[in-house]
Amino acid sequence: MTKHRPSPSKAGRRQQQLEKLLELMGIGGSAVDHFDRFATTQNLEEIKRHYSLQLAAGSPPARKRVKQYCAAITKVLSLSNKIGPEFFTGEIEKAGWARRNPHADEMTLHMLMEEHSDKRDNVVAVLTERRLDIDHWLKTTGDNYHKRVVTKLAVEPFVRLLIERGTISSSKPLPRSQLAQLVEALFDWLGVEQRFRLTPVAIATTSRRLANANPR
Repeated sequence: MTKHRPSPSKAGRRQQQLEKLLELMGIGGSAVDHFDRFATTQNLEEIKRHYSLQLAAGSPPARKRVKQYCAAITKVLSLSNKIGPEFFTGEIEKAGWARRNPHADEMTLHMLMEEHSDKRDNVVAVLTERRLDIDHWLKTTGDNYHKRVVTKLAVEPFVRLLIERGTISSSKPLPRSQLAQLVEALFDWLGVEQRFRLTPVAIATTSRRLANANPR
């Protein structure tokens, strides 16, 4: 009867994958600079932490729904403009104080409004900023959320680490196959699903862009 060896624990596999990655980076084995290994491991763990935190936050809502929300803000701002700011800073603000102080007379309400005028919420300004932020998000994010996260929080910081270590430079690019092997080892360690992994061409393009932005 064939005995099946127990599969290593998840933590054990992750450690093996990290060791493989470090070895490919040239800092594996016994004759390694332990300070360099420690510092690099810390950098890799930081990449993993930020990547994992973003995944834990979950995917954003559908872009269609976000656009609907943005359109609703635009409509509210348009209506606010038609009604006029004086109404909101006058009658509506007074109504708010009356709601919180049901026994206050008219003079007391006006005194409260004057006393707290510096703390007045500018809803129009807040909504305008929110709409601008959403517009920016819609323009700068693609439809493939997961691949963007992998690119921005895994591949790019890893390539920057390789640039800092002198492994990659604008004058000394790594062969595409070697770079792809390094990033694949990173993907294995981070647990990136195959369908979200970048192609060797995309990895090389990212590496070239970052190296040219930091010429050495």
